[in-house]
Amino acid sequence: MSPDRPSSPATLKEFIETIEYRVVRTKEELEKAFRLVYQEYLKRGYTQPHPSQMRLSIFNALPETTTFIAIWEKEVLATATLIPDSPLGLPMDKIYPQELENFRKRKKKLCEISMLASNTELFRNGVSLMLHSKKMFFIFSLFKLIFDYARNILHLDYICISINPKHKLTYDFLLFKDLGGLKTYSSVNNAPAIGKYLDLNNVEEECKKAGKEGLYKMFFSSESTPSKFSAKLTLSTQDLRYFFAEKTDIFKKATSHQLEYIKKCYPTYDFSQILKDI
Repeated sequence: MSPDRPSSPATLKEFIETIEYRVVRTKEELEKAFRLVYQEYLKRGYTQPHPSQMRLSIFNALPETTTFIAIWEKEVLATATLIPDSPLGLPMDKIYPQELENFRKRKKKLCEISMLASNTELFRNGVSLMLHSKKMFFIFSLFKLIFDYARNILHLDYICISINPKHKLTYDFLLFKDLGGLKTYSSVNNAPAIGKYLDLNNVEEECKKAGKEGLYKMFFSSESTPSKFSAKLTLSTQDLRYFFAEKTDIFKKATSHQLEYIKKCYPTYDFSQILKDI
């Protein structure tokens, strides 16, 4: 179901102010987030049709992975997923292994922001994010939440992301720096990608020096309330089987290294039941 898009700017502003930004707390919310990513990626040719109508990967099975949502009346309007570095690496290791390894050699703590999607029915005019103040506020509010989680909760050093080149202006505005050159990314149907990273230890000072007053006010004048990060969903044995064995073949296609690490992450779970008949 698509949200009813308000017709007037004033109504749209009021509508955006009623949206709640927080972590996913239920299996149903997580599935809605996966479905939104699938729908929006499919529209752009970033993914192939799949019977599950969901977009997810082995990294979503990790307990440290956190999915954030913008939700309104039980409808997920936008989502993004934070994947902390682990023995499984990051999705971006497929195309930027050396660049990420350079951070790891310096003992830096990393994460990747992945699966970013917003419901295009909310802003149908196709205007660029940087030219649409309400659209920008809507998306940046989600970014702010992820930023606070990475910086203040996980105490990470860098946020990494791979983006389509057409979004480079937005991430440059947010003070992301280039991680690597233009690549072809098989994970998004061979779409072009550019690696970017945000230095969490220095970005506040960089924002001051750049004179970005509006950006500074939004990201540094206050911190997200702890309740936005509370009651984060912990995947149950049933959830793991549902998402990664029944609805998809992610566990079936996983390497032995990946599966062994996933099992270590859930030491009390009976994986013979989760992996049964796959």
